[in-house]
Amino acid sequence: MQIISKGIHVKSEAETILVLPVGDIQWLGFPDEDVAIDMLARHIAWGVKHKAYFIGMGDYIDAFSPSNRARLKEVGLYDSSHRVLDRTADDLLETLYEKALAPSKGRWLGLLEGHHYHQYSDGTTSDQQLCRMLEAPFLGTSAFVRLHFTFSTSTTGRGDVKIWAHHGVGSGQRAGSPLNKLELLPAYWDADIFLMGHHHKKVATPLDRISAMYPNMDSKSPPLLIHKTVLLVGTGGFLKGYVADRKVGATPRGSYVEMKMLPPVSLGGPLIRIRPRFKHMNRAGRYNTHIWLPDLSVEL
Repeated sequence: MQIISKGIHVKSEAETILVLPVGDIQWLGFPDEDVAIDMLARHIAWGVKHKAYFIGMGDYIDAFSPSNRARLKEVGLYDSSHRVLDRTADDLLETLYEKALAPSKGRWLGLLEGHHYHQYSDGTTSDQQLCRMLEAPFLGTSAFVRLHFTFSTSTTGRGDVKIWAHHGVGSGQRAGSPLNKLELLPAYWDADIFLMGHHHKKVATPLDRISAMYPNMDSKSPPLLIHKTVLLVGTGGFLKGYVADRKVGATPRGSYVEMKMLPPVSLGGPLIRIRPRFKHMNRAGRYNTHIWLPDLSVEL
């Protein structure tokens, strides 16, 4: 697990920080109508315009699945064949970068590794190469991303929002299948936002956790019940499921989503809003304190 920290300075508690998870693009370049590339470009442009931070959820190009990579390894390709595949992966990344991702360079919290990627002859992967292109940390299999907020006003102090992120595992055709997987995690991981891709479902729900706090560290003082919101988010994707008049070569043929009669996918990505703030708790004669309690919300 990768653990990274990103410092964010805000002028006041009225400021809102935006985080856009982006993944499951599975860009292959042909047929290019399989991917909502124009939607992705607009999504990235909107995020850049509004000074959002991005986090990559895996499966950026649709080069090779785990089973494909295993079979290629068994074949024992010549070095020249490996170089051809390396060049093909570079071309896919370059096209994806130019068509959609270039404006976001330098604004990524990091990119997770997905299931679909190319492994180069030197052992690195296309996911790592995309990180270099976007000047982003490589987050590997899973990650804790700590957003550390500092404020211009000296009275409020500092606070953290922690994001737990994983490309995802498992399957499920129902809309809530990613949430069923994510709902177990707050029992084990101390995070504020839980992100998972893979399912191509854009879905989210807030959960409230309650804890008791003694503001004056005095057992004679009454405790406060603090309600902390936790977000569970399935991060969607940009690979289409059903495409009109889709062909493979000269043959009309649907994608694997159509072949397996799967539900239409949820195109796009969610928008997470973080308002870093302290809640003033005051009870005359007993306590007068500020508690870090950021507002978290998600739009689909």
